[in-house]
Amino acid sequence: MVENFEIKNKKNRTLRGIINRPEIESKVPCIIFCHGFMGNKVGHNFMFVKIARILEKLGVASIRFDFAGSGESDGDFKYVTISEEAEDCSVILKFSNSLDYIDKTNINILGFSMGGAIAVITASNYSDMIKNSILISPAFNMYDIFVNEIKGDRLYEFLNKGYINFENNELGKKAIEDASDYNFFNYLKNINGNVLILHGTEDESVPPLYSKKIEKLLGDKALLQFITGADHCYSSPFYYQQLVQKIVCFTKKYISS
Repeated sequence: MVENFEIKNKKNRTLRGIINRPEIESKVPCIIFCHGFMGNKVGHNFMFVKIARILEKLGVASIRFDFAGSGESDGDFKYVTISEEAEDCSVILKFSNSLDYIDKTNINILGFSMGGAIAVITASNYSDMIKNSILISPAFNMYDIFVNEIKGDRLYEFLNKGYINFENNELGKKAIEDASDYNFFNYLKNINGNVLILHGTEDESVPPLYSKKIEKLLGDKALLQFITGADHCYSSPFYYQQLVQKIVCFTKKYISS
């Protein structure tokens, strides 16, 4: 069963999302999906849609949404920041907790790339509400990704205009300044539950050693799985199938059991 929803964020912008809901009468666990930078609730190559449908068959609801300024939600991408995305995610978490068919003791979170960083912030700030976490290629290096784009002619564009064109989107000064304030590793100490970390060994956007450090800091809570040969977005069917298989195993053990 698929349901669309709209909800206002703290700045009165409409966030739009989709729920994949198992057709069973009992309360069900859920996973909130956080998409990556310049992404949306569909996911790269429909990744989120495919995972949501698989989880639905396992009796787990998926709540996917577009952050403000992305996808179908209101807002201007130029003003997207990590802080505001974290606020949006908290709104979605509270919305999820209000749904009468969701098991409030079994709300989980999944984040891809920059969404992985947002998921960690949320799981830390709401450790009493988030049971388990799934981090896919977690981009703890967002500030470096941003500043590495600002060089040559783009440096002067940024200094003169306050933004740069980033793959046909305008990336504003506020986004970069906000990212510099975050050390995502500091949030790990407050996370409860189990954390699955998935990372491709050939990821050129987020070095895999970031995930190794996450595992070290989380200790026994972490399950790190490298996918040999995979890029940042798991672009081939072979890598995607491995990704899904590991998510399904984790879900069966810690969420749907």
